Parts: sequence; C-alpha cells; structure tokens
Amino acid sequence: MTLDAQFDATDRGFLLGDGLFETLLVVDGETRFLSRHLDRMRASGTELCVPVPGNLDVLAREPIDRLWREAGEPRRAALRVTLSAGKGRGLVPAAPPTPRVDVALSALPAEPETAPLRGVTVAAHRIDPSSASAGHKTLSWLPFVLARREALARGADVALLTTIEGDICEADHANIFVARKGVIVTPSLDRGVLPGITRARVLSAARSAGRVIEERPLTVDDFDAADEAWLTSSLNGVRALGSVDDRSLPAPGQLTLWLAACLSDA
Repeated sequence: MTLDAQFDATDRGFLLGDGLFETLLVVDGETRFLSRHLDRMRASGTELCVPVPGNLDVLAREPIDRLWREAGEPRRAALRVTLSAGKGRGLVPAAPPTPRVDVALSALPAEPETAPLRGVTVAAHRIDPSSASAGHKTLSWLPFVLARREALARGADVALLTTIEGDICEADHANIFVARKGVIVTPSLDRGVLPGITRARVLSAARSAGRVIEERPLTVDDFDAADEAWLTSSLNGVRALGSVDDRSLPAPGQLTLWLAACLSDA
C-alpha cells in the first residue's frame, strides 16, 4: 500500500469532514453551470464557516482543460471541486487553517442513462431540516452512502430520504418532483433540501411556461396519487422515477419528457 505524495493526514476535510464539494457535468470539455456551483459553495462556506479562497474561480477552472485531456477527452465527464478547511487537528485548530481546493475529473458514458429509476424510502438516513449541515454538500457524506447501500440491498436504484417528521424530501443524490393533474410538486428548501442547480432550472422552465408549482412537504400519499415523478441532478439532468416502494409510475411521463427537452435545449 502506498500513499499519495499530496495526501496530508492533518487535513480537516479528511479528519473531520470539515469542507464542501460540488459535482458538475462537463460536455466536450466545457463545464455546465460551474459559476452557479461555485456560488453555492461560497454560500455554504459562509453559512458553515468553512473558509473559501478568494480566487476559488481560478483554482477550480485552471486545471480543467489538462484534466480533460488526461482523461482522453471524453464526451461527458464529471468534475468534482473539493474544498477542505485546511490543516489542523481537533475541533478548534490552534491557528486559523488555510483552505485547500482539489479538482478531479472522471469520464462518464458518452450518452446519459435514461431508463426509469426504482426508488425506495430508506431508514438508513433521515434528514433533520434544522441541522446546520442540511441543504449543504459537506464532506461528511457517509449518511448518503449508507442510504444508497440500503436501496441497492433492497433491489432499487436510488434511496429516497425522509425528514425526521416523515415527509419525503430528496433522493440520495438528487432533488425530487411529482406531478398530478398537471401540478408540479417539489419539497421546499426549508425541508433540509439541497438547493439543486438543476432543480432551479426545472422550476424556472416550468414557471416560464405557466405551469402550476407547489413547493411543500411531500408525503407518501403524494406518490400514491402521482401521475409521474422524476429526479433532477447536475450529472443526470431530469430522470424519470419508474417506481417508489411498491407503487409503479408511468415513466417517463409527459412532463418528465418535456422538462428534459427544455433543459437539453437550454
């Protein structure tokens, strides 16, 4: 076993999960909505007291072309920007740490997967909307890993998470929507939901088209009565949910297809 020469055992992101990350799509070497992702990272840094370098944009953008070429110039790739609070052991380091930014790129299949996903509500992780970390992409991501493991063990593709009050708020990697009789419903951000970049784009496209939108807690009854449901994320765009627990759903539904086309055209 060898250690990476750049590995630092005193890094707070590694030791304590004291940091943030963003993952976004790269198509033909061009990033999609990188500025929005970095803005979200800055906002989370301010709220969680994670120091953010003033030159974050430069640190994030500078290596992208090189990393893309080294990966073989894939048509689609995932770019991850990781921000660690820096060096320092203990809950309160002896001196203010200097933040560290790492950028990595991984090739994805040339064409996105479109098959409807099977979702299950899981017990492995429940969201506390009042938690300081709720709605932020922190480096403490183990609860979401455990949620996905439970979903896979139950024969599903993705875990659907509930709050401590019992409403369904998001998936383990995505925001969630349902539609009934043309009305689009998605959990409001005060349910501990990540303010997703693609979530915002879907809401903008739907509002521009005059669609009726409700942002409120989602219940199991909403899925029982839903005409269709879908997930949104930066890497997968709009992806249909074909089932939730024991409830099958038409997939992809008309709204799902329409929104996927809207975002693709944009």
